[in-house]
Amino acid sequence: MGFISDSKYGVIIQARTGSSRLPGKVLMDVEGQPMLLRQLRRLQHGLKVPKLVVATTEDPSDKPVEELCRDNGFECFRGPRDDVMNRFILSAQGYDISYIIRVGGDDPLIDWECCNTLIDIHREKLYDFMYASNRDGWPYGCAAELIDRGVLEQIHTATTNSSYLEHTIPYFLDHPEEFQILKVKGPKELNRPDYYFTVDYPEDIKLIREIFKRLKDEGDYFPLRRAIELIDENPEIININRHLHRGFER
Repeated sequence: MGFISDSKYGVIIQARTGSSRLPGKVLMDVEGQPMLLRQLRRLQHGLKVPKLVVATTEDPSDKPVEELCRDNGFECFRGPRDDVMNRFILSAQGYDISYIIRVGGDDPLIDWECCNTLIDIHREKLYDFMYASNRDGWPYGCAAELIDRGVLEQIHTATTNSSYLEHTIPYFLDHPEEFQILKVKGPKELNRPDYYFTVDYPEDIKLIREIFKRLKDEGDYFPLRRAIELIDENPEIININRHLHRGFER
């Protein structure tokens, strides 16, 4: 197989302000910066590929997300609010991305090395769907998936199921026989299936703020390994939100 250009890969962050459990969370302050901006800068710091796009909605309430991106030199695409699958497709089409690395906007500690690992594996074999978001992969809130845009376009044409359109990933997991799928395991030193770093509740943002506060002296780009070491040594930190999450089910 020939070499695949970096330009064919791109990270797309799904982000909007309209969360039912924690409205406006992507713009909440984390040690002096909006959470989404911290996420963008950390990814930009460590990614092997140049394309990094925020996919938000056309809803007026998400204008501040677009402004945050533009004011700080990041790309932003605005698309359908509820048809998230199509928002990813349209974003990828607009930026000529053939292979989407999907990231949640509520994952400020997403590991750029997870994204890079997915790309490296994919260059060796062109899977339709790869996911590190599993109990053997990266921690909850630090994992990404890689999706072939052409395959996603086919799925979008084939289904009208609102749950599949809103959540994107379940279609692959519910129809594994239709695709080339790889469940990606994470490095042993990072695998913590009972650590939860995604932000859904007030306790979650409290946890993220505590991590950034304690690691402030190490700069903005401390690796995920350091956050895990911090919690391993101070387990009371993860108790802030442990009771709120079930973790990965597959």
